[in-house]
Amino acid sequence: MKEIKNEELKKEEEFSQRSRHHQDVSIIFYTLLFVVVIINLFVPNKAYSDEENRSLKQFPDIKLSAFADGSFFEDFEDYYSDQFLMRNVWIRMKFYTQYVVGKREFSDVYVGTGDYLLTAPTAPDKDALKGTVDGINTFTESYPDVNMYTIIVPDAAAVMKEKLPVGAPVNDQLAEIDSFVKKLDTRIQPVDAAFALRNAYKTSKRGDLYYHTDHHWTSEGALTVFNTAAPILGLDNSGVAYISHTVTEDFKGTLSSRSGDMRSSDVINVYEPIGTDVIYTVNYPDEGIKTRSMFNREMLEKKDKYTVFFGGNHALVEIETTADTGRSLLIFKDSYANSFVQFLTPYFDRIVLIDPRYYYDNVGMAMSSYGVTDVLFLYSADILFSDTALADTLQTAGD
Repeated sequence: MKEIKNEELKKEEEFSQRSRHHQDVSIIFYTLLFVVVIINLFVPNKAYSDEENRSLKQFPDIKLSAFADGSFFEDFEDYYSDQFLMRNVWIRMKFYTQYVVGKREFSDVYVGTGDYLLTAPTAPDKDALKGTVDGINTFTESYPDVNMYTIIVPDAAAVMKEKLPVGAPVNDQLAEIDSFVKKLDTRIQPVDAAFALRNAYKTSKRGDLYYHTDHHWTSEGALTVFNTAAPILGLDNSGVAYISHTVTEDFKGTLSSRSGDMRSSDVINVYEPIGTDVIYTVNYPDEGIKTRSMFNREMLEKKDKYTVFFGGNHALVEIETTADTGRSLLIFKDSYANSFVQFLTPYFDRIVLIDPRYYYDNVGMAMSSYGVTDVLFLYSADILFSDTALADTLQTAGD
């Protein structure tokens, strides 16, 4: 009986020690958190996150209506989350502590097999989608003598859906792309990027089509689609080959930053055409810069190394070549096009890139002044299905 009593006393003492330990840890944690909150009040706000490649929330406007409907408090929560001191460190700590206990979804980013980070394709915005379809069709009708093409790139999760964690909810983006294309004017020739990428992944088990840590496709993914696109665009690429050059092996993309998963790094390759003597120059009119290369190696020193292609997004980029084919290509695009253009320079005298998210000039004047013979709409499905900028820009063609 005495031994039992001593054993019970021993267990009570151990429990008491553990309780005091947990209490001490809690006190330290909340003290640290309180100190961080106080310090955070005096730290200047940041406008942009290089880690996440996005603008950060600023202090919301103080309005009575915002207090009444509760939107002020929602905006303040987002603001404080974005501006919290050492935010990136906390995100990484949260990832590792939750990953080891089996969690596989972090800020809408899924940790898939092979350490792939993937986002579930979002449902299309029906109103924005209708406006985009109408805008493209009206624009096409206005230029009956211009060749029109589309390349709509699906997300990695749609192409490599087998890599998603079990039970991850995913829209059928491939079906949504097919539905979108069927609503377009029949003069517009679609390049089936979804089929090309899905086929390459399924038949060859290729894992190099998309980055592991970023939402973009790789140069290899873009080349896969280019090989499908070439005959549709009327390009004879039989005499041209491409060799790759690795420009970095340490790319951690936006999905890595968003989720906090810093375990993997990506390789970025750029491609050089061989079998052709075509040379080109790149002009950035808004910046007053002209260069001999579309690759900006200075961007490899920054967080978002994908911006090695053209230094990122611009409202307007002009590429002049010595191809002497009599063809001038205008591309309406998002950032996916940036790594696709490297394969186009041997085939067009001029390539003009317009990003409608930043472009505010008259498209009709651009069509005329550049002597456009071909138009390509090259977008990621996620952007195309939610953005209204393209429809707004196309509307200026009739102004």
